Amino acid sequence: MQNFYLLNYIQEISNIDDEILDSLRFELDQNIYHYGAQFKHPKEKQNRARKLLDARSYLIQLKYLYVLYRTLFHELTPRDDQKPDIISNAYFSVNGELRKLGFNVHCPLWNISCRETLLADWDCFRACMSVKKSILGSNFRELIDSKFLEKIKQLKNLLRGYFTKHHVSALIVPNDISFFENLSIRIFKEIRKPSFVFLHGLPGRYNSVDDNRADYLVVWGEKIKDHYVKCGFDSHKIFVSGHPFYKTPAHRNLRFSLESILIITKGMNGAQHSDCVRLADRGNMILYLYVIESVLKRMGVRSVHFRPHPSENSNWYFKFIDNEFYKIDDEDLGTSLSRSTLVIGPTSTVFLEALYYGVNYVCFEPSIEDIDLLNFPLVPPFDGSDERVPVARNEEELENIIKRNVLVNLEVFDDYIKTPFDLSFIKTMI
Repeated sequence: MQNFYLLNYIQEISNIDDEILDSLRFELDQNIYHYGAQFKHPKEKQNRARKLLDARSYLIQLKYLYVLYRTLFHELTPRDDQKPDIISNAYFSVNGELRKLGFNVHCPLWNISCRETLLADWDCFRACMSVKKSILGSNFRELIDSKFLEKIKQLKNLLRGYFTKHHVSALIVPNDISFFENLSIRIFKEIRKPSFVFLHGLPGRYNSVDDNRADYLVVWGEKIKDHYVKCGFDSHKIFVSGHPFYKTPAHRNLRFSLESILIITKGMNGAQHSDCVRLADRGNMILYLYVIESVLKRMGVRSVHFRPHPSENSNWYFKFIDNEFYKIDDEDLGTSLSRSTLVIGPTSTVFLEALYYGVNYVCFEPSIEDIDLLNFPLVPPFDGSDERVPVARNEEELENIIKRNVLVNLEVFDDYIKTPFDLSFIKTMI
């Protein structure tokens, strides 16, 4: 029972295959931690909506047929027999760039996109949908039942045959913890084909948990790579791509005033993401907002724009916070940042996005001995280690930074987002 973590104990006492348990870890964790009204789609609601899952499965089958039709009749990018085939569901415009480099790019069977072509296999697709439905609608006990574990083994065999039959040259995924992505990475290791994880934005932690799954990690900037190398990563396994949208900031002078302030929340994770178990107190999510409100009201601010994370339930927050002070912001992020004159928030990729749109970002990370109020270690550049990024660790420091109008040094932007966007390194790996 070391570390008092349920999944570690199950691993010790059961005969569940370690790799299958690792593939299921994120989904099992969600049954434990992704509960509560603070989440927009908490697990308990999913488990009560099994009839809706039947309708959803039917719609996904129609989507499969629609994409297959468009693929066969070349309404989507035609496949070239002379080019290597890649399966990818990476974020942003990675797939378009890969096509420019000479690859056929297809969506995975478990995550069909109407904009991407498809390597068809009805039986394998149905097996993916059956497992996906079980994951969404089953409870913890059902997911570790021998019948479901046998279903996963059958799916793994089908996917291995599918990737081999279609001579898929590489796998590109947005993470290595979701079930299908994790399982597919393991299959690609078995068939000796490369797998890549394209990280989305700034990591909230740097540790060994990312170093034992995919063959390669792709990050936005050189500084992100440096931080991973410092925590033990092999530098040859990390590539820097940049981002196709966020180039050098259009504004070299950051806006900083109290006229239109945007507040970003300090939200909880719905699963374990670190190299050890970390439990958070959701009351501290509200405490975070109370402290910001107290500081700003002392400065004469009467209201601010309030933007929870997309996974969070804003109605839950409003049961605790002043609805007259915090005004919900439901615009797209670009519009929101364009009209903001100051952003206050925690460790977040919004930091880079705010700089791109020419608005100063004050990082507020209340912490004790480098542990934040949700029990996670602070990471660069949000830990105060980079003097170009002012970080407030308590109420007094937050007030001081705002009063003195301390700006982020824009040089930091280029360290965390390489320009121009470049994926040419993949050609040397495939």
